[in-house]
Amino acid sequence: MKENDAEVLKNYHKLAYNYALYKIGSLDAAEDIASQTIYSYLLKRERIEENNHEGWIVNTSKNYCNQYFDRLKAERQLKHDMIGNMAGELQARIYESIDFVDNEKDDLVDAVKNAKDKLSSNELQTYILYLQCETNVQRMEEIIGESNEVIRQRISRINRKIKAETYKKLGVIATKKILSPQINDIIKKFLLRFKKHLENNTLNRMFYYFSKKDIGNYKPRFDIKKVLDYEVELDDSIYLIHVVFTNEKGMDESFYFSFTVENNSLKVLQPPTPHQEHLQLSIDEADMILNMLKQYPEDSKGVHNVPDDELALLRKILGEEDE
Repeated sequence: MKENDAEVLKNYHKLAYNYALYKIGSLDAAEDIASQTIYSYLLKRERIEENNHEGWIVNTSKNYCNQYFDRLKAERQLKHDMIGNMAGELQARIYESIDFVDNEKDDLVDAVKNAKDKLSSNELQTYILYLQCETNVQRMEEIIGESNEVIRQRISRINRKIKAETYKKLGVIATKKILSPQINDIIKKFLLRFKKHLENNTLNRMFYYFSKKDIGNYKPRFDIKKVLDYEVELDDSIYLIHVVFTNEKGMDESFYFSFTVENNSLKVLQPPTPHQEHLQLSIDEADMILNMLKQYPEDSKGVHNVPDDELALLRKILGEEDE
């Protein structure tokens, strides 16, 4: 081995690594490709033309990058095929299950069709086993060796995801029923971080959330002690969230914001903005409205079908003029 071999190999490794990182964008994959390239180089360098060693390193790195992309493509196709096959299996299990009546089976099969692209292969496998075990979680526990609580939480999360897709297909736009567990989680995380950075005057650190909106002149005046609840509207993939919170003085306030979802991340379109109009109700009026909503619960589209006479009374309480 020549005296400068170590330095030459180090430079060639760096060349291969930088090229792979440029093409692939993954530190780990670039390191693997650089190592493969140097290994091949050590085996073949005696046959490489004297003035073409660097060119050989680049071309070999390029070949390994192409192989990497081919593997990724094959893995994605395999995953797609697996999910499709498991979705078909899940639909078959639904029809075989004795736990559902016929109309429920049809609804569930439609839900699976809508949700199969949202469920991971592990979620589909879990749900197939759930139906295979006739929804008996204890039997699942015996088979896969996980705790009853963990399995129930997983099944609940899958059911919520399927239901969210079903509600959206039915045209529901104004209820939290349309939120999948993932969307619900990212909303909660955003609200917690917004509260924290608002208190610390560090909203600029939430640049990832606000990458679609310039907040250079955004100066909110919220004093959030506790978020009480929120409601959602969905219009063409844009979520509008109405948030009710208690301030440090113990008074209830509210704001709204809108966002879209990209790569499972929340991207704010309208920063949290106070509602301009607030209505103050007496305790009796508030109780009457709550009882009315309980008496006439949401239908499948998230609508409270309140009779006209009671609706007129509600409009009067809210200070709205008759149309």
